[in-house]
Amino acid sequence: MKPHQKKSLKYLLIIAGLITLYLTGLHKPIAATLQRGMLMTGLFNPSLNEVPEKTDKVVVKGKNTPEVVPGDMADLDVQFFNEAGELVNLSAMPQQPYFINFWATWCPPCIAEMPGIAELYADKKETVNFVLVSFDTDFEKAKAFKVKKGYDFPIYRVAYDLPDMYNTGSLPTTIVIDAQGRLALNHMGIANYDTKEFREYLDSLQE
Repeated sequence: MKPHQKKSLKYLLIIAGLITLYLTGLHKPIAATLQRGMLMTGLFNPSLNEVPEKTDKVVVKGKNTPEVVPGDMADLDVQFFNEAGELVNLSAMPQQPYFINFWATWCPPCIAEMPGIAELYADKKETVNFVLVSFDTDFEKAKAFKVKKGYDFPIYRVAYDLPDMYNTGSLPTTIVIDAQGRLALNHMGIANYDTKEFREYLDSLQE
């Protein structure tokens, strides 16, 4: 076989391998594993914004509102279905910080975040409301994924249209709200929340 033929064959084998990974779905866990390794570098830690002491702006569901920024009151009149099919309202949860994460099983960056979020949940589940919202069309798939991975944090699905402040158009997205109902953080994209700094940050949002 001539050199240029060997080179062409090599490229064809690589392409065939990539197509095989895609068709079998194996590209997703591989990508998630690689991104999980990237998270460990610390380059993807979320930027923690200070919450202003006071704000007069209120986000009202269903009305045109200005851009919501840290310190603004969040819209807690939002409903989700839990794993048992029960309707849950954010406003009915305990008065403590919220960690809201929008994700899907088909999203490698979302999957890469999950182990860290699971560790965070294990430490802070008593003092933080964890709301992990699946955007999978089939919620049963999300539930099966959770069981397979052995995660014990609660997952939800959207019940009705989300207010604008939650519609970022990006997965994963994590929104943190303090105990007083003020938006504290809105992070679009992958991040590592399994850090001492982020735990201390959540603690600071209790008052």
